[in-house]
Amino acid sequence: MITIGSRIFTPKDIVLQDDALHKKGSFGHVETWYYDGIFDNNYSIVMLVNVIHMGYLGIVLAGLSIYKDAKLVKRVRSRNPYKCLYGSEKEPLIKINDQQIIKGYINKDTKRWIYQISIGDDKQGVDLEFIKTTKAWKGKTFLGNWLVIPRFDVNGRIFLDGDTVSVSGEGYHDHNIYPIYTSLVNKGYHFGKIPIDSMSITWARVTKNRANEELIVILNRNQEYISINPRDVRFTIEKQVRDHGKLTPTMWYLNVDNDLLHLDVKMESINFHYIRIPAVNYWRHHIRNTGTIQIDSVSRKIDNIEISEYLRFF
Repeated sequence: MITIGSRIFTPKDIVLQDDALHKKGSFGHVETWYYDGIFDNNYSIVMLVNVIHMGYLGIVLAGLSIYKDAKLVKRVRSRNPYKCLYGSEKEPLIKINDQQIIKGYINKDTKRWIYQISIGDDKQGVDLEFIKTTKAWKGKTFLGNWLVIPRFDVNGRIFLDGDTVSVSGEGYHDHNIYPIYTSLVNKGYHFGKIPIDSMSITWARVTKNRANEELIVILNRNQEYISINPRDVRFTIEKQVRDHGKLTPTMWYLNVDNDLLHLDVKMESINFHYIRIPAVNYWRHHIRNTGTIQIDSVSRKIDNIEISEYLRFF
């Protein structure tokens, strides 16, 4: 069982500009935009843009993973010099080699936040619309700045070996900004989320060293978010396997017990794959969440498939 420190993650409201590119105020940092989608026809996707720079030098990594029945069926990856990146500092707008990858805006009529996500081409790629359905938040972890939009309605198309697959389902997005030295003073993180009806649980275990960890659990409901005191949380790794010389968890439990929330969830890996990034060991799992949640004396069952990440530096 993991012993968690008493530090409480403090989320705050965001505006759309917070999700834009950050150039100023830092000599160098790592900035990442992550999107995933789980679709009704058993397809799922993860799209990532990573910007690593020091001053005017750096690289831009972009990737798309397409899954069917939790198994990887196609990957699209690119690596470009920093000069190939265009990013707005006023709105979420990212282009690589003049190809628009991310565009976020607020619909004038509905006031809803909408993201257009396009990567690849009509042979291998996606063209998706993410429509925000829950309140967004941001805060600071041991790693750096973390911005989260927990749930979206997602619709669009997957292009797979020249065929077009229409998809609809739900999505998630986060945006991270880490100092360039983060990997030298932190061990990594374990992350996931649990959608329940119109609510959502977002959780992360961030590890600085063996004696200094933080466990973040955020409940989104009724267009508000609540940070759970880590003293009310128990996180237990039940099973691990060795892969690429490292241990990655394949079954774990998350329990919360306080006056507001009673949560008892088992998370078990259905399938995972290893992604090698410089200085990083990264496993992406499709997991099954099963258990119960009780809020205000109303109990609900949990049984869904989601995507989880496990990362270790070096």
